[in-house]
Amino acid sequence: MSGDRKILVYQPLHAWLGLVVVLVLLTTAAYLLFETGIRHSGERVEQLTRRLAGMEGSYDALQQVNAELLEQIAVLKRSSEIDRRATREVRNEYAGLREEAMELRKQLAFYQGIVSPDDARQGLNIQRFHLEPTQEEGDFFYSLTLTQVKRNERYVRGVVEMEVDGLEDGKQKVLKFRKLAAGNSKVLNFKFRYFQNFEGEIRIPPQFKPRQIRILLIPKGKGQPAGIEETMDWPI
Repeated sequence: MSGDRKILVYQPLHAWLGLVVVLVLLTTAAYLLFETGIRHSGERVEQLTRRLAGMEGSYDALQQVNAELLEQIAVLKRSSEIDRRATREVRNEYAGLREEAMELRKQLAFYQGIVSPDDARQGLNIQRFHLEPTQEEGDFFYSLTLTQVKRNERYVRGVVEMEVDGLEDGKQKVLKFRKLAAGNSKVLNFKFRYFQNFEGEIRIPPQFKPRQIRILLIPKGKGQPAGIEETMDWPI
């Protein structure tokens, strides 16, 4: 060194050693980073694998629960249909029993009226007359009940005659009941001690307009009660 000047001595070995050290350090760092990444990736893959296995298990469990719920819904639907059917059957049975009970009450009242009548006059009586239309236009079903009150020790005999009063072409006309009956039935003969029922069907001509019906009970033979004649409005 002379004055202000410096003399630099170039040593290439030191430069190469430094470069090698740097490369080793970089390689080591890269390797460590690679290992860390591999290890982290492995852990991540393991975590994802466990989550996937758990999700698959949950999916299978949900599938099983869903199948069970569908089966329960089907059972509930069947049970509901069975309940509705049972309810309908019970309701229909109840309605049938109620109608049967009403009919039994009517029959009880009828028999009580025969056994212990209050207002019925002694002898032959018209207990009930019922008339209702059938499904055929102009056809009617009739029901007639006769009773004998307070003299049931002997039979009452006779004939029932019925007539229908009405209009045909604006003129008064009377039609015999037996002529209106299906097949032109024979005269209704009665013979009973307590009561007797008559039932049948009649057909009213389409041009005839009924207004009243007259019922005549004509006893026959000795010692018979007095006859009866009753007129009532056409009930239809």
